[in-house]
Amino acid sequence: MALKTLIQIRRGLESAIGALAIGELGYCTDTGKLYIGSAAGNVLLVAAQSTGDMLKSIYDTNNNGKVDFAQQADSVAWAGVEGKPSVFPPTTHTHDYLPKGPLTWNQMKGV
Repeated sequence: MALKTLIQIRRGLESAIGALAIGELGYCTDTGKLYIGSAAGNVLLVAAQSTGDMLKSIYDTNNNGKVDFAQQADSVAWAGVEGKPSVFPPTTHTHDYLPKGPLTWNQMKGV
């Protein structure tokens, strides 16, 4: 015979959901988000208002419209950039392998 088990989920406003116990679920009635408690704090599992795989609440934590890692990349010191030219701006140069003037049909076909 099947055993009936009741699973309770903490629910309420996101601002009042509080710290969840490890493994405890919490549903935010105002935002539609579902959290689970962990040793590091509440972890967002699902955000009902989101579309796709990226959740704004995870990737743009300061809500400024820019992904947090992209914002960090904007502040990298010039000395930390790899593969940059040794002189900035780079010296003027040409590429001799490019044909001069208009291209013929055979040049465009690679013949």
